Amino acid sequence: MNKIQSAVKNLLIFVLLFGVISLAMDYWRRPNAPENALQQPLITLAGERIQLAKLSKEKPVLLYFWGSWCSICSLTSPSIASLAHDGVQVVSVALKSGNDQAIQDYLQQHQYNFLTVNDPQGTLSSQWQIQVTPSIIIIKNGKIVHTTTGLSSPWGLKLRLWLS
Repeated sequence: MNKIQSAVKNLLIFVLLFGVISLAMDYWRRPNAPENALQQPLITLAGERIQLAKLSKEKPVLLYFWGSWCSICSLTSPSIASLAHDGVQVVSVALKSGNDQAIQDYLQQHQYNFLTVNDPQGTLSSQWQIQVTPSIIIIKNGKIVHTTTGLSSPWGLKLRLWLS
């Protein structure tokens, strides 16, 4: 019985330590939206003009900065696509991933069906002070309510959306 209690105790300590380190890293690497960023019009690959503040009035928006060259994004993007398929409002920003056609081809090849804005030079990402891809920002009622960076699980993202 002592071995089981010791193992459980060590596991709990590990989970707590991992959580604290993860939160600290998210805080340190968090994006910083420029003034009026949520009101700034964005143009999707489909030519649709969107505004994050307006979109977030109905329900939370998951803003996802990613790159086709990013290995961690390739692990996170299926979770984002699943959320979009389940009705979550997803707006993605393709950071330095090529021209519009290259991004459309990439999205189609991977069967990702979420709104995407191309950021070929990284201008938008630079304005948001994106330090790490992927970076995920949850916006509700025109305000940023949560940010996370790096690998994210589907249940972790669902929890963050639920908490927002």
